[in-house]
Amino acid sequence: MNPDLRTFLQAVRETGPENYVEVTKPLDPYLEVSIIQHKLAAEGRNPVIYCPEIKGSSLPLVTNMLGSFDLLAWGLGCDPRSMTRLEIYDVLRKKLAQRKDPVWVAEDEAPVKEKKFIGEAVDLSMLPIIHNSKLDAGKYIGAGFMIARWPDTGVPNAGIYRHLVMGRNRLGCMINPGNDGAYIARRCAELGRPMEIALVIGHHSAVLQASQAKGVVEFDLMGGYLGESLEVVKGETVDVPVPAQAEIVIEGTIDAATMATDGPYAEYLGYYGVGDKPCYVIDVTAITMRRDAIYHHLDSAHIEHNLAPNVSAEMSMYDRLRSQFPTLKAVSTMGWLGTYVSLQQRVPGEAKQAGLVAVSTDNYGKTVVVVDDDIDIFNEREVAWAISTRMVADQDLLIMPGVKGAHLDPVSYNEARTGRGPMTTHLVIDATRPVEKEFETRIEPDPELWQEMDLKDYLKP
Repeated sequence: MNPDLRTFLQAVRETGPENYVEVTKPLDPYLEVSIIQHKLAAEGRNPVIYCPEIKGSSLPLVTNMLGSFDLLAWGLGCDPRSMTRLEIYDVLRKKLAQRKDPVWVAEDEAPVKEKKFIGEAVDLSMLPIIHNSKLDAGKYIGAGFMIARWPDTGVPNAGIYRHLVMGRNRLGCMINPGNDGAYIARRCAELGRPMEIALVIGHHSAVLQASQAKGVVEFDLMGGYLGESLEVVKGETVDVPVPAQAEIVIEGTIDAATMATDGPYAEYLGYYGVGDKPCYVIDVTAITMRRDAIYHHLDSAHIEHNLAPNVSAEMSMYDRLRSQFPTLKAVSTMGWLGTYVSLQQRVPGEAKQAGLVAVSTDNYGKTVVVVDDDIDIFNEREVAWAISTRMVADQDLLIMPGVKGAHLDPVSYNEARTGRGPMTTHLVIDATRPVEKEFETRIEPDPELWQEMDLKDYLKP
């Protein structure tokens, strides 16, 4: 039996409150869940949050499963307390190389089939779907990954999109034009056939992380991430395979030739996206779930939204840079739309070259900052210090206009301001010391005393 959502929750619960907390009172689905999540983040905490009672639903809710690098690592079977980032990358590389075909199981072996609501029995209000932010158009499903088959091959594809509740049995489905799901929808429209989908809510973190890949067969990848073949079962009303160990599955069809609109919607950049955004509509034909299902939620305006594919993306960036710059120390893609790179610069200009490679690897990273290897790029205060003390602005800034921008970047999409549509300007900041000249010595604590002196021995509790 595959590891599932419960397996993951138990694993992180055992690591302590830094990774797992439980809410002690009922929460209103209007705003209160996201307030809890954002208050924790304001304290520098991003644990999994388990909410046993959401008003109006009998199902518990869990959120922030992908809220930190440590949580992503736990989902991949790694212990970030004892493993370095590079060791975690090695684990992921092995998983990527050991993809496994899914295996079919019988319906009576699939917990997701324990309860079924079909046709007129479908009612989305039974689920604790959350209204995240005040100006959102309504309640959105954010964490479910949608499965659909490529029309010409029948191969399943998975991706996380946004789904506005439009009624008892209707969901919006906003897919950005460059994502796999949009290509599938457009092809279905060309062929004049409905697009059958299954929206999967609640599974192991590894499955969620694998669902973020593009241009691959995610089911095989999910097996690699899990370390065993993904167990799947037939959909109840659609010809789509669904994970047998999922918590909840919403099935339905999309008339891909017909569009509606959704929005505004609070997005990961910290702005509400423009309203009246084109979207498809899912006519829900069935909901199946475990007898004691747990609803998985994701707040799109929280940093968790940006982190979901982070380990894989960061590893790919590291490998690309390392192949050209052997003195590379670390890469961080944890910023909203930025990348930090640390390396030991060997010759003048190498830092700028590394920055240009980073931009070409990730077009959505608007700003790339390159620093020396003595800077902790996972501490933004250190990065800011390097920019303030090592950058000479008229020499160390590279500006590249007219590059593809993030689809939700309000500046990139402000036609009146840029005149370019969805294009943006990329910035490379060289915040390294000059290689060819002497530079001031950095002040650092005595390393031996730093190791010897423990604050517990000197301060009152």
